[in-house]
Amino acid sequence: FGAAESSPESSPFMGGPKRDPTVREMYTLRSVRIDPTVSTSGNVAGVDGTTRSNRLTVGEATSRLGLGKVKSATSNMDVSLSSFVGTAPPSDEEWNAEFTRVAEMMASSPSNARGSAPVLFRAEFSSVPSAKRLAEWVAVKWAPAILRSYDIAGTRVGARPVYAIQTGEEGTKIEIVWQELVDFQSVTSGKMIIEVDESGMTAVRGGGDASKGYGGVSNKPLPGEDILVRRLADAASQAVEKGLAAKPKLAKKEVAA
Repeated sequence: FGAAESSPESSPFMGGPKRDPTVREMYTLRSVRIDPTVSTSGNVAGVDGTTRSNRLTVGEATSRLGLGKVKSATSNMDVSLSSFVGTAPPSDEEWNAEFTRVAEMMASSPSNARGSAPVLFRAEFSSVPSAKRLAEWVAVKWAPAILRSYDIAGTRVGARPVYAIQTGEEGTKIEIVWQELVDFQSVTSGKMIIEVDESGMTAVRGGGDASKGYGGVSNKPLPGEDILVRRLADAASQAVEKGLAAKPKLAKKEVAA
């Protein structure tokens, strides 16, 4: 979304200056998250239509790559850019941090390690005042809203995520449970396990009901899993807005005198 600077629609205000002006999204959605187009867990980014990319931000990312300003970028790096709420464009340190994180994810494939749970999502914060409170918000507010969306609730065949529960001794884990009908009985066929700690939020794929033959962790994405993974990026952005987490502080480059 967004218009070119040469377009008459490039004004920051919709309909011109007003007493209560409405600012265009291309100026209010400047925060960015970069992910591999095809993640190490097998999910394909950006195909569900739940996230959008700001034209201004895409242009800036392209120019940085073309000018060689991103040292961690490789020639075969295929990424997807998503825009979120934030009026300030990413700083040099934030751009480098995003591309470095993606490069590390693409260099190591935990889903290829035998017996390991595929890492679906990872967000870093500088601090989390209360991991239990953030986990409760994810389980009680964020997850139910996503599970009620048409993209998820509209699934009529096979397994789909149906509910989320807050677990763990300290209440810092959330399990989103996939179920499907087998012989007219509801069976848990898989899970997404989200863990919150003082420095971030991580989501991995988990197994289902072992007694029904679903105890192993699937090597393939669960139905609708890609939608939840993409929405988790928005959840991390909302957590910062609501004061449930603090945006990561990045060290600035030292300028030689």
